[in-house]
Amino acid sequence: MSEFRVLLCGKSPRWRENLAAAFAENAVFEVAGSVASQDLVESAARLFPDVVLWKLEEENPLPVITELQLQCPFALPVLLVNDPKKLDLLELVRAGVKGCLPLRLRPRQMVDTVELIVKAGMLCLPRPGPEFFSRDRKGNGRITLNTLTGREREILSCLGKNLSNKEIARTLFLSEPTIKTHLRSIFRKLGVRNRTEALLAALRLGFLKQEEFDTQILS
Repeated sequence: MSEFRVLLCGKSPRWRENLAAAFAENAVFEVAGSVASQDLVESAARLFPDVVLWKLEEENPLPVITELQLQCPFALPVLLVNDPKKLDLLELVRAGVKGCLPLRLRPRQMVDTVELIVKAGMLCLPRPGPEFFSRDRKGNGRITLNTLTGREREILSCLGKNLSNKEIARTLFLSEPTIKTHLRSIFRKLGVRNRTEALLAALRLGFLKQEEFDTQILS
């Protein structure tokens, strides 16, 4: 029996058929439905999939993702995009998106990446371009590298390696409560709500380099 049900959404029926065939080869997944983009929310509310895989055309995904989270809060939204430069990755993550995959991936690669998202809880994003960095720096000019203490920057670096609080504490020879205190301070200074948003903000603002991230960032 399959572990996860996937709803495929996109304008092209042929594209959906090809991707459905790739998912059918993986026993972990069952294709719960295959629908056009305009039917995404209604279909998800009716089928209750574990994953909604949506191929974006020219839509602004944020209103749809927000409504999807209201109607089907346990579904994991994963986007397939042709040009990630047009998207605000931080806003998408805040809206609940768990992955943003480049369309150049082959169907089997997409299936493997979705399996990584649902099984390992990984956030999979495309490698951001220059626009990603310049946009946030303009909007957050008050935040500089000196805003964070040296210890907080060390902890951010550990977050980029996908370490748990316990692993960070062991690495830095600190207690877990101390790590949690530093994380709350980091979130407050960066204006974010969780670890994922902190990593994206740190990447935008130059606190971390792309090479410091684990396999969360897709080349």
